Amino acid sequence: MTSFFSDINYGSLLVLWLALAVDAVWRWPQSTHPLTFMRFLVRQMGRKVLPSSSFSPSQHYISGSLAALVLLTPIVVCLAILVYMAEYPIFFEAVIMIVLLDFGYQRQQYKKVLKSVGRNKKSLAREMVGTITARQCDTLTDIGIAKAAIESLWLKFLYLYCGVIFYFVVAGPIGALVYRLLLLTTWQWHFRTPTMRYFAIPVRKLVSLLVLPPAFIGALLSLLVSHPVKALKAFRRCSAKDKTSLLLALLGGALNIKLGGPAIYANRKYRYPRVGGTEEVKYSHMLLANNTVTYAMIAVAAVASLCLLAISN
Repeated sequence: MTSFFSDINYGSLLVLWLALAVDAVWRWPQSTHPLTFMRFLVRQMGRKVLPSSSFSPSQHYISGSLAALVLLTPIVVCLAILVYMAEYPIFFEAVIMIVLLDFGYQRQQYKKVLKSVGRNKKSLAREMVGTITARQCDTLTDIGIAKAAIESLWLKFLYLYCGVIFYFVVAGPIGALVYRLLLLTTWQWHFRTPTMRYFAIPVRKLVSLLVLPPAFIGALLSLLVSHPVKALKAFRRCSAKDKTSLLLALLGGALNIKLGGPAIYANRKYRYPRVGGTEEVKYSHMLLANNTVTYAMIAVAAVASLCLLAISN
């Protein structure tokens, strides 16, 4: 038993299981969560160094790149040194992973939306869905609320949950930390905000590449616990070939629901293609989407555990 915990790879497995267990049963209050402070820092940095609209796009690119580098590098380096010098690094690795794997908050807010929709409290449902998506939610219909909630839960499962676990397995807690901070940064500097249009591009392009492996693995495992044939048919029918539309098409096909469509960001409507199945989203589909993501979470955790066990042998 002592050798089990002292082995670095078995220690990584223990850290993963602990983080998964904490995320499943406990919610770190957002008011005291370290990532809440990081969101504040990222927003403030963006406001401080964002060039005015009179500057060229290249100046925005340079400012966005340097802002992310200057803000995130010291945090990553300090935590890496702390873990490296600690007598019991597994403790700090566990704390880092518990902080990074905060998908439980997304599920909690989704359930609040689900509860509000079930009780026909449309205003409250709009308010709750606004906490987990960047789009404007004040004019959403019942179908719009349900679609926005399902899309947010699905994409954040792929990008946040699968992403953090994937980079923890591949590069350890520091690798997961770098990924999560970059993901947080690109969400705070949202590219649909007019003033952030060029400023956010460098980080957004980097994150767009980083999310591909975990999103692919997460989507594949999700198909295995749902309806892979329907999902793949919807994937092939998808007229748009961007990453988001294709991922939404997979879930929409698996649940036989229409996802995508128009969305409003910063008072401007964007007409995204409708993808997925043939039925309009209903309350029962919200329940089904929640169950599908839950089963996919179990599958991702199991595969990640098997990978760490294989590495340790």
